[in-house]
Amino acid sequence: MAKEMVLILCVDRDDDLGTKAGVTGPIIGRQANIQAATALLSKDPEDTDSNAMFMAVKTYDEISKTKKAEVVTITGDKRLGYYADKKIVTQLESILQQFHATSCIFVTDGADDEDLLPLISSRIKLDSKKTVVMKQAKELEKTYVTLLSKLKEPYYARLFFGIPALILLSFLISDTLGYGWRPIVGIVGLYLLLKGFGVEEFIISTVRNLLMPSTRIALVVYVPIIALALISISIGINEYSKAAMNGYSVIESLAYGLRPIFWPFAVFIIVLMIIGRAIELYPKGSYFELVDSVLYSINGIIVSFVAYIALSWIVGESWFYEFVITIISSIIISLIAIEITKNTKINLASNMKLEGKEIITEIGAYIGKIIGIDKKAGTAIAQTPIGTRIPIKLERISSVGERVIVKQ
Repeated sequence: MAKEMVLILCVDRDDDLGTKAGVTGPIIGRQANIQAATALLSKDPEDTDSNAMFMAVKTYDEISKTKKAEVVTITGDKRLGYYADKKIVTQLESILQQFHATSCIFVTDGADDEDLLPLISSRIKLDSKKTVVMKQAKELEKTYVTLLSKLKEPYYARLFFGIPALILLSFLISDTLGYGWRPIVGIVGLYLLLKGFGVEEFIISTVRNLLMPSTRIALVVYVPIIALALISISIGINEYSKAAMNGYSVIESLAYGLRPIFWPFAVFIIVLMIIGRAIELYPKGSYFELVDSVLYSINGIIVSFVAYIALSWIVGESWFYEFVITIISSIIISLIAIEITKNTKINLASNMKLEGKEIITEIGAYIGKIIGIDKKAGTAIAQTPIGTRIPIKLERISSVGERVIVKQ
């Protein structure tokens, strides 16, 4: 009988090996991993990826005494997210084709790499996971090291330092020009509303469809959107000019100019957008995408109304308590819409013949085949190539065709 083959797997998700030490993944073998980890340490002694690689080598030394084993480090991308996971999946599948390992021991330097567990466990049996934490007060040190290391990464540095810096500079510029702090608060608040309610994704998707509509009927619907947008901007500029001529402050004039854009023109535009999306998606049977689009539309209308009430409060045409009530009501309505969307997806999945379909993530990572639907739990049961069964939340489904695609 052939010996069992164990893969000792270490992952450098943000590709510190490549960006700091110039080492390209995958790194295969004991000596190659030691050399790569040493090279990384010489460039950045505080990087925890090198510690994880040495732990992987140590684990390999222990396992190889009784079983056939190999130690491998695969690398992602400094941009993280989709780009990193795509490279990791590609390298992992290449390694598995080369070594035909029967099981895997996953060595990681922190909680961030644990997001990769589903991608790994769907391709190879996972025997255990080892997390490398520097000694001292273990939990405190783990938190400290994780935060410190993440803040040094470009992605998180932009998030935690870059965005606040832009906001502070915007405050400075706005105050220097005599506009005060309110315009910046309004812009930041509006962006957070769009981001929080998921409207940003819907807007990007719709703009893409405006540029490349898939049907002529959809084009007929999308053209008026451009016209309405131009009309609303024209009316907004006119309202701003009238308010400025009547002696209102810059902030109040901007509020008068933006009000008609958010209500009712933004609502008309959103309604046309969802009609266009329905015309595009329904004939193709893209019901899950259509459900998501409806949710984004509802949230878009909510954001428009909240913005309108806030602007009305600035110009003194509504009370602050009305603004507070509007926000609370909007949150409740949005939560109800999310729950309805979830139940709708569960019902759609339950009535579709999903059994036997392959299921992949949005980055193209293969998970397995659906072998059943648990309507009560709201999950699809996916069986991986190695026989592991993984429950997938039905609300994560973004589209169903020849394959089922789920969100990360």
